[in-house]
Formats: sequence, C-alpha cells, structure tokens
Amino acid sequence: MRVNIDEIKEAGLERSWDVTREQLDEVVRDDRAGYRAAAPAHVSARLQKLARRVRLRAATRAELVCPCGRCLAPVTLAVPVEFELSLVPEDEPTAPSGEGRERDQGPVGGSFRAEEADEERYHGKVIDLDPILREQILLSLPAYPVCRESCKGLCPVCGQNLNERECGCDRRVPDPRWAGLEKLKRQ
Repeated sequence: MRVNIDEIKEAGLERSWDVTREQLDEVVRDDRAGYRAAAPAHVSARLQKLARRVRLRAATRAELVCPCGRCLAPVTLAVPVEFELSLVPEDEPTAPSGEGRERDQGPVGGSFRAEEADEERYHGKVIDLDPILREQILLSLPAYPVCRESCKGLCPVCGQNLNERECGCDRRVPDPRWAGLEKLKRQ
C-alpha cells in the first residue's frame, strides 16, 4: 500500500487494505519457527500530517499456523499487530554531531536516541507502508510458539508425544561430573 503525503488532509487519512495469504507467507517465510498464513489479514491505518512528519497508527490480526516448539503439533495463532510510528522525511536533519556519543569517547555503534526509536524514514512524496507492516508483523511474532503452556513435548529417547501418552523411556540425564564414577561402578 502506497500513500501520497499530499492526500493526507488536516483531518487525517483513513486507509484499509487486505493482505493475501500468499503475501503473509512471504512476510514470515524466513522465520525459524516455520509460520504459515492460515487466512488473509485486513489492515486498517490512520495517517495524520504533522508539518513534514506523518504519524501512522495501524492495526491488523495475522492468523498463522506453525509447529509447536515442544511437540511439533500444529498450532494456530491469532497474532495482534498494533503500532504507532512517526514517519520522518529522509532529508530532515538527524541528531547534532555531539549527541549519540558517550562521554570522552567516539561514536557509539548501533545506538540511537530514545526519541527516534519509533521513527521511520521516507523518501519523496510517497510512503510505502508494506515494508513497515512487514517489520511490525515480524516483531509481533512469538519467538517460541507452543500449543499450550503445559505441553510436555517429545521424548528425547524415542520421540513419543508425551501429551498423548507416556512411553516408559528412562529420560534421566546423568550428571556429567559423575560420569567417571559410573564407569568404575560397572567394573
């Protein structure tokens, strides 16, 4: 979705659009948890112009499916994505040269000012909302999805799903500090 900043009037601009399952799959394609889209998503956004800056508020809900991080059973999640950002023109000056430095040191790598944490830069008169939406969806994903908090997972010995039944395997992990004594005991 692209928005021309000249379209944003004093009262603001409301936009909404659909993100197809294929587009959602493309967004989560490289995530290690293995997410896949279960349904399309509907995005609603409000843009307000504040001088040359634009304030963006948006919300959507991504319906996703992935394997449980413990037992590998399919998990369906409704991931809420709500965010507010300030979109700043690329040619607007950044922090003065003295800021962003530690006392008596050079520039600090990878640092930013706290007031710039919720800012995105745009170039020209058109703002592309798709990369912003992609980033916000990825930031909202649970890192380790589980089917339920009490999930017992898989047996590390035989692979049995312990939520379905116990397998009877000895899953005791011996303390490696006593491994030498265990060898003496067997002799």
